[in-house]
Amino acid sequence: MKTMLKTSLLTLALAVAPTTAAFADVINWSSDEGITRLEQSQFKKDFFKLANFYDAQDNKVYCGVASTSIVLNALRVRQNVTDIPLDESLIAPEDRTYFPQGEWSPFYERYTQNTVLGHGQKTRLQIMGQPVTEGAGHDYGLQLDQMTDLLTSNQLKVKTVFVDNLDHKAEMKAELVHALETKNQYVVVNYSRKTLNQPGSGHYSPVGAYDKASDSFLIMDVSNAKADWVWVDSDQLFDAMATMDTKRNRGYLLISEGLKG
Repeated sequence: MKTMLKTSLLTLALAVAPTTAAFADVINWSSDEGITRLEQSQFKKDFFKLANFYDAQDNKVYCGVASTSIVLNALRVRQNVTDIPLDESLIAPEDRTYFPQGEWSPFYERYTQNTVLGHGQKTRLQIMGQPVTEGAGHDYGLQLDQMTDLLTSNQLKVKTVFVDNLDHKAEMKAELVHALETKNQYVVVNYSRKTLNQPGSGHYSPVGAYDKASDSFLIMDVSNAKADWVWVDSDQLFDAMATMDTKRNRGYLLISEGLKG
């Protein structure tokens, strides 16, 4: 089975090879060129679900948390999942005075950046910079292994790939493209903004599509107060993932449902 999967991914790697060797700039998705890429893309099934459940990060350290809530909602909202938590912090108790009393609730059954936390090993305060151990430095946000823990603690199935080198870039790219065309499987990338010539440092966001003609991926940036969704050349994206975080290189996550049916 593993041999067959590797063979199919290699075949896909050849199939999605770029038609031009030109290195593309980061392209705003709402530009004429960006719109054309989305229109012509043959690998964009994930885009529509992700766009429907897009959730901009609540603060500057919640890019991983926001990406988690987006994927959870894409997989579970309106899918007969019965234990989606209600985020009662969204409406203050005093503002509920005139709502009907009883079983009716003003809250939708959907994940928020508040409710996805509380399961993983890294606490909310630690994500905000509280030292994990006494005397340790501040570790804001989530490293890739901590992000994996947050996802699996919400009962998701995750394949984590640290891009330690680029020796197998073609196979990794094929794996990303395959995931974008696989129902109920989503891609979140952990990359350095600096490598994309954007202000900031390490960041998480979902990937919504791949365009073969330009050999670029659409990053649906969760920091919409700071940056737009952009098309990124695949080589440049892998360079951005093959960068050192606190302990290890960054990389990508392939995420699917982990709840037992």
